[in-house]
Amino acid sequence: MTPKTARTLHITINSKPFTTSDVDHEAAALLRLAGLDPEVYDLFFITQHGVEGAILDGQIINLSDEDAFAARQKVRFTVDGESFVTYDDDQTAADLMRRAGVDPAAYDLARIRRGGGSKTIPDDELITIADGDEFVTAKHVGGVA
Repeated sequence: MTPKTARTLHITINSKPFTTSDVDHEAAALLRLAGLDPEVYDLFFITQHGVEGAILDGQIINLSDEDAFAARQKVRFTVDGESFVTYDDDQTAADLMRRAGVDPAAYDLARIRRGGGSKTIPDDELITIADGDEFVTAKHVGGVA
């Protein structure tokens, strides 16, 4: 019997190239191939249209040449003491307030600084959210008519 010749597949994870001759992998194995801890990161398949679909760690993926994946870490943050989790680590202040059920037209968002104090963020400013960030809202202070 003639041995099978292994076919080399080229994939990317977070835009970094990797090769494998195994046509099926668990998502966790692909994360480890990229040097990432499956306990910390989750794997997403990127379609040809750029849409990301989550893959469970134990799920088997039948690979094709040129498949693209993204590894994402969950980011945990609070708004007014309420906890939230997201994979999208950059959002506008208005988006964060709407997520917390707060009207951006009537409230401001501020990031609590790690050393104390806070910094108000304009509604349309894109915020990079770090794991553990804390935000608070405050009603707009208007002038007297």
